[in-house]
Formats: sequence, C-alpha cells, structure tokens
Amino acid sequence: MECTELHPIFNKDPAEWMQYVHKEVCVTSSDGACHYGWVYTIDPVSETIVLAQFTDSSTDIAMVLGHSVKSIRVTNSNTETHKEKLKTLFLFKNTAEYSKEDLQKRKFKIKSWLEKNRLPVCVSGDNNDVLSISDALFIEPPYSVDDCRSTNEIILGRIQGLIKNMPEDVQQW
Repeated sequence: MECTELHPIFNKDPAEWMQYVHKEVCVTSSDGACHYGWVYTIDPVSETIVLAQFTDSSTDIAMVLGHSVKSIRVTNSNTETHKEKLKTLFLFKNTAEYSKEDLQKRKFKIKSWLEKNRLPVCVSGDNNDVLSISDALFIEPPYSVDDCRSTNEIILGRIQGLIKNMPEDVQQW
C-alpha cells in the first residue's frame, strides 16, 4: 500500500491556530521579515494570517500568506486589549453613528410604516433590536434598506421598496 502525503490541514489542529487569535504576534516570513500585529483571523486551509496594526488615526491590515510563514511568536497575550476593535474591524461604520435613542426612533418609524402597510411586524433578537416580518425577513440596526435580510428575493425587494418610499413623517401619512 502506497503512503500519500496529506495536506497540512489534516495534520494541524484548528485549536492550535485559535490560540493566536486576538493576540499580538510577530510572524517571521521565509524572507526573514518580521510582521507585527494583532491576529484578526487565520485561514486553516491556506494558513494565511490576517494581522491588524492599530495607530491613533488608522488601522492597517496585513496578510501573511501561509506558504511564507516560518514562525509565529506571541508578543502580547492580553486578548482583551484589542478584542473589541478586532471584532468590529470589518463591520459597517454606520451603526456607530447613531445613538441608542436615534436607533429606537428609526426602529419605531420603520415598524409604524410597515404596520401602516398591513405587514405583521414583530420585534425579536437578543436585545429586541431586530424587526421581523413573519420570520421571512429581518431588519437589523440601523434599520436602513441595506439592513434587510431575507432568503426570499421577492419579499426582500418589496420590503426594500417600501422602505425606500417611506415618507419622512410616517405619523402624518
């Protein structure tokens, strides 16, 4: 029986990769360069490491391709330092632009508009922050057209059309 070499993904435990997530590391590449940053994620198949480097004014993202990784050394294992920044790194920024009161007003306005159009709207989610229409469509904060989620394209298109055509003052309508 012939022995074939397995892909490294079958030899490396994913938990081994997870130990680096949200920690500051120095990744040494095959060319001898050191890449410093906070680990956002690691692709277990290609072993590519995504690093985030935070400065006062910006965040830089670096990807160290798996085939060039020679070694990984943890320089700061305090995961709480930048964990929240890393979690929100690729989220839309528009949610942060609204206060809780503004989000509540937007939610109430859209809920009222949908109810005026005779749609069965319920509030759901862990924090009662998601609007749901018959469990077929969900609208998440900040309650804009782009925040509608549905697997049914027809329902999605119709509700997005309603929201686009919503008047400024729903109560007067």
